[in-house]
Amino acid sequence: MTVRKRKDTGKWVCDFYYNGERIIKTLKFARTKKEAEAAEAVIMNQVFQQAYGFEAKPDKRFEDFVIETFLPYSETNKKSFYSDVLICRVLVKEFKGKTLRQITPPMIENFKQSFLAKPTKHGNRRSSATVNYHLSILSKIFSLAVDSEFLETNPSSRVKKLKLNNQRTRVLSDEEEVKLFSALDNNDLVKNIILIALHTGMRRGEIFNLKWFDVDFHRGLIQIRESKTNKKRLIPMNSTVNKLLNGLKRKSEFVFPSPKTNGRLDNIKRSFRKAVELAQIQDFCFHDLRHTAATRMADAGADAFTLMKILGHSDIRMTARYTHATDTALRRAVTNLDENSDFSNVLVTKQKGQLRELP
Repeated sequence: MTVRKRKDTGKWVCDFYYNGERIIKTLKFARTKKEAEAAEAVIMNQVFQQAYGFEAKPDKRFEDFVIETFLPYSETNKKSFYSDVLICRVLVKEFKGKTLRQITPPMIENFKQSFLAKPTKHGNRRSSATVNYHLSILSKIFSLAVDSEFLETNPSSRVKKLKLNNQRTRVLSDEEEVKLFSALDNNDLVKNIILIALHTGMRRGEIFNLKWFDVDFHRGLIQIRESKTNKKRLIPMNSTVNKLLNGLKRKSEFVFPSPKTNGRLDNIKRSFRKAVELAQIQDFCFHDLRHTAATRMADAGADAFTLMKILGHSDIRMTARYTHATDTALRRAVTNLDENSDFSNVLVTKQKGQLRELP
């Protein structure tokens, strides 16, 4: 980049040579060096297009492209359309007024860092996973812009995502479970959803999508037709789940319909968060119910391959953490060593003052 600031006017200027010709342009609307470099990139691209006889598409504003191209694409091709709309509101607020070519990797890096530092609306620290998901949506927007020939390259490709620690296995204790159900009081809908999560390991979206058609009481199975990995799977019903589902009234095709629309339930975040706070349970979210179910099954002796089928994991490594990281399993393993050790018997004898040599 060859931008400079004029001393007499204070305006940014781009100054470069192309095929022996010097090109100087005043960048009237650039306020910072980053904005000047972004404007220069647009001008250099226009010069290149004209030199080779290409008819360049006019630059497009970021918010217009999101509304006209990305959101229709998301609605047609993605299950996460509602989430994409919310994320696009954040992205449009950040890059509003800028054209696609004006948005540079440094701008995206600045957004990444500032968004991570900004607390959530509840005052909590924003997670790296949330920031990365926003970056993924932004990258997809630019990828579609490249496909539509508004851009030559995707500027997001030069911005690194944040490192994640995906080994979280927060487990609900028996005491915390009692407190949580007590805090829900008469909210039977959320109580039932939590109970299903604890006894099946189903994801929140899978529970919301569950229809009576998917429940086979004769075989004692629940069929998951719409999952995160787009793979169908079967989950056996234990007596708790069977009794619960048999006792529910069928008000809709959905097992847990929305009380307002009788259609698909959207979320229970507010009720769940309120109950967790009332029960004074620290550092616990809805997805941890899935971790709890998996950990309890592992403690009961379920192997990794069995858990993998029940949970619907695509990689056995995701499941393996439950089979070797639980307190019960660790204590049982260490206890087995104690029972089979001759040396431990020698120590016990020594403590009694009756030291004997090993045979």
